[in-house]
Amino acid sequence: MTRKINIPENINIDSVEYETKGLSEGGIKILINLTHAELKIREMENNKAIMTKARNAYISEIKKEIIKSKSGIDLSSLLSG
Repeated sequence: MTRKINIPENINIDSVEYETKGLSEGGIKILINLTHAELKIREMENNKAIMTKARNAYISEIKKEIIKSKSGIDLSSLLSG
């Protein structure tokens, strides 16, 4: 799937604002690649947050299972009612 990337009038790099209207064709391609890389980084950060949340849930569940196997007490049933 190809996504159309809109070229902004200005870009901010290291807190400096640059106009994009004077970019060559090669500069536009670089800007598109930069935008794509930034989008992928954001996507990966979102995936990391989802995986971290899942990991924490699994850790919580395994702790409950360990307590249940050692004590015979099912914390899930105690906390749900």
